[in-house]
Amino acid sequence: MKLAVIADDFTGGADAASFLKRKNAKVVLVTKIPHKQVECDCLVFALKIRSIPKNEAIESVKQVCEYLKSHPVKHLYYKYCSTFDSTPKGNIGPILDFLLEYYHLNRCIICPSLPENGRTVENGILYVNGIKLAESPLKNHPLNPMWDSYIPNLMKEQSRYPCLILNRKSFDSYYDNCPDRDKHYIIPDYVNIDDAQHIVKLFHNDYLFSGGSGLLEHLFQFHNNEHVFSAKTATKTIVLCGSCSKATKSQIESWINKGKTSYAINPNSNIEELYSYIQESGSEILFYSNAVFGDLTNANRDSTFYSNAKKIESLLSKLGAFAYKNAYNRLIVAGGETSGAITSVLNFTSFYIGKEIAPGVPTLIPTHQPNFHLILKSGNFGNKEFFLEALEE
Repeated sequence: MKLAVIADDFTGGADAASFLKRKNAKVVLVTKIPHKQVECDCLVFALKIRSIPKNEAIESVKQVCEYLKSHPVKHLYYKYCSTFDSTPKGNIGPILDFLLEYYHLNRCIICPSLPENGRTVENGILYVNGIKLAESPLKNHPLNPMWDSYIPNLMKEQSRYPCLILNRKSFDSYYDNCPDRDKHYIIPDYVNIDDAQHIVKLFHNDYLFSGGSGLLEHLFQFHNNEHVFSAKTATKTIVLCGSCSKATKSQIESWINKGKTSYAINPNSNIEELYSYIQESGSEILFYSNAVFGDLTNANRDSTFYSNAKKIESLLSKLGAFAYKNAYNRLIVAGGETSGAITSVLNFTSFYIGKEIAPGVPTLIPTHQPNFHLILKSGNFGNKEFFLEALEE
């Protein structure tokens, strides 16, 4: 294998796999440690480690590292959200510290940029569509509110090691000005393809990388092979939306405005009634949380917020399993937490990577069920026609 990727949630894993697929890599995505040899160029481990206790997250990562001892790769890439993780209890810093120590390395780049989706880094500051992260609409994320845009400040709360800013003017003189030193992280400028190519050229001999999915395709270009996987056309589709992001809201609105069948669920919805609705509704149906059209600015201050979110996640997971058992062969899920929950309920653990629906959102085909299409979308990904466009694939 050329490359192993540890992604911190399920949609992040699909995102990473999608960018590798662009370069015709043979990619397999797994949600558990494989019990046998996997034949591929790139193996993506989609782990649910973003919002769990630090020790549990590190233990999951350690299991991947142990697996890679007998399945060596040229590069290991720790993939996290392109808007980073702004809470002091975030797991990005602890996991990176663990990886540096496990592999006895002195450095790792931190590269969360994904310019294609408006995420860029310059002088250590993370921007979203040209706006500093902490001043962008993402600052009010209910689970991970964005309180700072300067990555070294975010890392200082999570990691034991310092960060070095590497602006593009210093790319070519990096090795002259930065000899071997104690453990540290490097945060390079990355706002366009030229930056990505310079970063890979400078660090392509390193074993460990970290960041968003933007750098992955450029890293793999050093080891490009031709592999193509195609799947049969899906005929019955169910869309399950746990995300309440602005992007997902607009996608739901487009679906409704097209006259497509939809149903707004709430934490107290009766699951048997929802099952009946599926059976009566034909071949295309969308379920979404009724909270998506409410005011979520201070939602996480509501004492019932987290319990209601879990109830919605449970309902959507049950609907996904029911649809799968009732011959629906395309399942589209919006939201990272919801994607993880539904994938676990369906017990899918490895996937071939099919056609990309939007940047960072590929079709996943379970290796043991090649006639089923699974599309996992991070809440903020895709244009407003995303769900409708997915029906055409």
